[in-house]
Amino acid sequence: MRIVEEKNRKVQPYNFKRPDRISKNQLRSLHFIHDRFARNFSSSVSAYLRTVVEVTLDDTAQVSYSEFLSRASDPTCYCSIKLKPLEGFAAIEIEPDIIFPLIDRLLGGEGVPIETVRRMTEIEQSIVLTVMRLIADNLKESWRPVYPLDFGVGSIETHPHLVQVIAPNEMVIYFRFNIRMRDTLSKMHFAIPMLVLEPIMHLFDQEFYSKKKIVSDPTLLAQLRITSVPVSIETADAMFPMNSLLTLQVGDTILLDQREEWPLQIKVAGKPKLTAIPKHDARKRTFEISGLHRNFREEKNGSGTN
Repeated sequence: MRIVEEKNRKVQPYNFKRPDRISKNQLRSLHFIHDRFARNFSSSVSAYLRTVVEVTLDDTAQVSYSEFLSRASDPTCYCSIKLKPLEGFAAIEIEPDIIFPLIDRLLGGEGVPIETVRRMTEIEQSIVLTVMRLIADNLKESWRPVYPLDFGVGSIETHPHLVQVIAPNEMVIYFRFNIRMRDTLSKMHFAIPMLVLEPIMHLFDQEFYSKKKIVSDPTLLAQLRITSVPVSIETADAMFPMNSLLTLQVGDTILLDQREEWPLQIKVAGKPKLTAIPKHDARKRTFEISGLHRNFREEKNGSGTN
């Protein structure tokens, strides 16, 4: 047996002790939800603070909760998030480089960062609650088309290890956001435990999620309602000898292979969708929708299909 060496073959590391619990399609769907959250939160927090705040989703990954904690600053702004009706909590961290400018702006300042990082006081933590509630509201709105989660703000801590969201070795879905306000650029980290999402994980399959998005997304439905599409009413197709078509003149009558009792076709964007029956009206031509499109000739022969 001859072994052929493959050149330029990419090798990807894989940890068999910690296999991935979520597919790429599911991760992509979750990325889409929180990318929409980033855009919505940018608008909301900018209007609330009356200054431009840019929030963008930078990365989505599967990591252990201990890895997530290792990426958090200490001291920082660390908050647990309730996920009703699911049992469990998520965690969100806003780095001190941006949290203190946000606090300064909320107190009427220009949003100037502090020179030396310190832990927040109790008064500052209570002020940050307004930003956390704004985050929870935007998360709720972004998740609404997929699943009606009620995001609620839990406790705020300055040391991330004091918030016990889940066991350190358990896996979480990790979202990293960039936040820019004036000249300050920092990070916001969000983690949802996989154990919490397991009851609804099937919703993030690509095919199912695409269908649900079309049916439930109010923004998309509003755009569809104002979209114009060509609609035509036609008789069934007919066959003519080429010689008859070549000899047609003005005033000739064409006999169609269409009986009076057969409904007409209503085509939307060129595709048959509905059937209609002509109605008598002295002022204008009207049609009454009689049902969905079907092949009435085949139905007459006993082989009609929907």
